[in-house]
Amino acid sequence: MDCCAAASLDGPVKELDEHAMTYDVICRWIRKILERWEKLFPELIPMISRTKMLLPSMHLHAHKELCQLVYALCYADGFADSYGEGVETPWHELNQAGIITREMTKGGRIDWLNSVFIDWNWLKFLGMRT
Repeated sequence: MDCCAAASLDGPVKELDEHAMTYDVICRWIRKILERWEKLFPELIPMISRTKMLLPSMHLHAHKELCQLVYALCYADGFADSYGEGVETPWHELNQAGIITREMTKGGRIDWLNSVFIDWNWLKFLGMRT
């Protein structure tokens, strides 16, 4: 997870005044994060230090009450309308795609999955409000 988070912070997000990260077990992951990142990604310490760490709304009730209060999206300034589960919404369709692509060649599987992702993103784009 550290590598994924570092990759997401090393880019245009550096220009933002405020940003947040949601993760199902954020309360566990951030323990000793600065110690780990001082060794792994020292140049990103300022970024991770000012990143708001939050729990996705659908995972909130699986946590202790203290975690629910500290890491809830609904209490975070600027993020209350978010629910933090956007990346998990296509799992149902992707699980079905896994069954279909199981016996394909590697190239065919990659092409087919790319098509599934393109379609998913297009449908999401069509549903956006302007």
